[in-house]
Amino acid sequence: MPDAQQLLLAVNCGSSSIKFKLFALDTLKVLISGSASNVAVSGSRATIKLVTHADQEHQHKEEEEEGMEYDAVFERIIEQLEQSSELSQRDRHAIRIVAHRVVHGGAQTEPVVIYKGHEEGLEMLDKLSEFAPLHNHRAVTTVHSCLQHLPNSKQVLLFDTLFHSTIPPHIYTYPLEPPKEEPAIPLRKYGMHGLSYASILHDVAAFLQKPESECNLVVAHLGSGASVCMIRNGKSVDTSMGVSPLEGLPGGTRSGSVDPVLIFHHTPNAGALVEQGGGKVTKAELVMNKQGGLQALAGTSDFGQILARLDKSPPDEKAELAYGVFADRVLNFVGSYTLKLLGAPKASDARMDALVFSGGIGERGARLRKDVGGYLRAFGGEVDDARNESKASESGSVKKISSEKSKIGILVCETDEETQCAKMAKDWMARHSE
Repeated sequence: MPDAQQLLLAVNCGSSSIKFKLFALDTLKVLISGSASNVAVSGSRATIKLVTHADQEHQHKEEEEEGMEYDAVFERIIEQLEQSSELSQRDRHAIRIVAHRVVHGGAQTEPVVIYKGHEEGLEMLDKLSEFAPLHNHRAVTTVHSCLQHLPNSKQVLLFDTLFHSTIPPHIYTYPLEPPKEEPAIPLRKYGMHGLSYASILHDVAAFLQKPESECNLVVAHLGSGASVCMIRNGKSVDTSMGVSPLEGLPGGTRSGSVDPVLIFHHTPNAGALVEQGGGKVTKAELVMNKQGGLQALAGTSDFGQILARLDKSPPDEKAELAYGVFADRVLNFVGSYTLKLLGAPKASDARMDALVFSGGIGERGARLRKDVGGYLRAFGGEVDDARNESKASESGSVKKISSEKSKIGILVCETDEETQCAKMAKDWMARHSE
């Protein structure tokens, strides 16, 4: 590696994981990718995995100490990057930009840059942790680690909520009187998974050979966290998540939308404060974020395990219920957004290019894709069974699973939030260099 080469590190912090990719800053070629799992999980050992892309066969896996916190795990990630053959002639100071995926940016309309001596944005970010308690505080912790261990780098904070800033007022507004006390941010729909949707929009537009600004899509990002987004002319106009990630679809451990009164009957001390993720949340938030969803219905948050249990004879009743609930809720949003696109009052807007499945469940769940996508027959859409079951991708990250006679495309797209972060951070810094 030439000595002059500078690097960009993209970091994606989850509630118990860190995904990362190291890029050459000039070309955005991926040099190293990896992940850390079981971070800050009591009773579990954090595990860091690295893949060096100059040699796809070279992988490094190292098991860490039990219960390691985010800052300690991140320091070990930096140490392992330095030890990699890709960095044999470099050190951590070659990392000039760190791009952070941050779930909630509130009313922020652009990325935030933080570096040594200019750390004002961190206070704002920490205040937003109450709206994304499982993610934002982790991101703040990681930014602090970067300021300590990568002092020469600039931290670019990229918010999932940015992609949804184009949602119109009649959709983002909740029908409630203004609160008597001023909240940290306006209480409205913000939406999440924005970096994923931006990545998917880019790849699907290239697959369809259309400009992003002409794409009308319904995208289902289905993983342990799940949401659906309606995109018209390349802009988000509706999405299932709200002021927090809790609204909308159930997830691995999230309940998704429920009658707001339910939690007070389910959990009598719902308003009590408890420690969670380095901060405090109400018992209601803890129960609905960590004790709901697939885990509550089937005893596992692993959708693959639920599908396997459906194939048993007789089928597992809990797995059947969990699958049915999840599929129904996904269909509710897909159906609503499809109708909004195809039934738009302006004839020029009344079109839908594709239904797109993404995320771990969307990319691997052929049964779910068929069950949900099959309802598009009402609009002339059709899933091709052979294509749907095939593992092969036709064009990079995108696979077509609709039949040739289908009037609506049905696609599967691998999302890449880390690469999207890298692109956006590089572009932002190039346009705002001092």
